[in-house]
Amino acid sequence: MQRIELFHPRIFSDQEWAHGYYKRNAKNIARTGKRLAELLERSGFQKGRVLDAGCGFGAVCIEIAKRFPKAEIVGVDLAQPLLHMAQSLAEQSNTSDRIQFLEGDVQKLDFSDDSFDMVINTYMLHIVEKPVNMLNEIERVTSAQGKILITDLRRMVLALLIKKFRTTFTLEEARHIIESSDLRAGRYAKGPIWWDYMIGV
Repeated sequence: MQRIELFHPRIFSDQEWAHGYYKRNAKNIARTGKRLAELLERSGFQKGRVLDAGCGFGAVCIEIAKRFPKAEIVGVDLAQPLLHMAQSLAEQSNTSDRIQFLEGDVQKLDFSDDSFDMVINTYMLHIVEKPVNMLNEIERVTSAQGKILITDLRRMVLALLIKKFRTTFTLEEARHIIESSDLRAGRYAKGPIWWDYMIGV
């Protein structure tokens, strides 16, 4: 099954579209945040500086903040409507004192080398224009002993029924992109509709 081009904008800058995206995906992305937090907990992560590269409306940041009260979290995205939503949701969840949301491009991060102890990247590989650039930036800003956790939807038989899955990569295609980047060696896993690439996790 061939991959198709995105049928939605790469940057969710339209307020109405961003709100619809939130309504359609809030519960699923919160569940993803909980799953990733559990993976981090099992890996021994307890505290440190965390970057969510492509944070959207902040659901993953919030779940990480709830699980790890000693973590300092930065969420970066280019979509102002989603960032405003993220700030509001963080305030509602009483986690805003430990999460900072910034406008920024995941393909050119405005952070120094080795700035973070943990970098998370959720559902972005198939959306960005230059995924290898994004992965190179994730590697650059992660400390030498830091952890990296990348997850995305994967294209499989469900794509015959749900159009958005046709815009994603198969695990094999994702593996090729990752191996073309500067990312250090990690391990792969897959679930019913997603794949993970994990370093130190």
